[in-house]
Amino acid sequence: MANSLTERQQAVLAFLQKYIARQGYPPSEREIARGLGTKWTRGVQLHLAALEEKGFIRRGEGARAIELTGPAQERGLPILGQIAAGKPILAEENRTGMLLLDKSRYPWKDAFLLKVKGDSMKEAGILEGDHVLVQPRSDADSGEIVVAMVEGEATVKRLVKNRKEIFLKPENPAYSPIPVRSGDETKILGKVIGVFRFY
Repeated sequence: MANSLTERQQAVLAFLQKYIARQGYPPSEREIARGLGTKWTRGVQLHLAALEEKGFIRRGEGARAIELTGPAQERGLPILGQIAAGKPILAEENRTGMLLLDKSRYPWKDAFLLKVKGDSMKEAGILEGDHVLVQPRSDADSGEIVVAMVEGEATVKRLVKNRKEIFLKPENPAYSPIPVRSGDETKILGKVIGVFRFY
């Protein structure tokens, strides 16, 4: 069984997982096509056939007879709450969904995704609605983009360390840096190692 999926196959698989999680039943081929922004169900049929051949789904008779199988489940990374890239919002640590990724390309087994809200990191290419891929760790090097808890709230910022101070720097001049002082309830939750954007 092949482990690699094309970008479009990943998109179809991700749509299937998200739809099933939300609706409780599989989408039709027409609904998949509409969800992917196309009118052509023939392309969807080809992608479904490839996913079945690679062991990610099982199909039966009927318009909605699609079942996710082992490999598809194994490749899900949890989406945990939301992160405010701007004014921090209270982080929701509960799982809000799963995003299916090819773990041969993204092998970090403890990684998770957080959905970005706000525009304070736009000049680093992280936009509102993006999903940041986070590798949990308690420290990071200066210049790395991190997810940090600031007084019980989560935010995405660039960590800057120099001889005089440590601060969390936004990548948008409309926002001010957040100083990190000794005794603050600020801690690094993880390092951002990827950004995903879906249209």
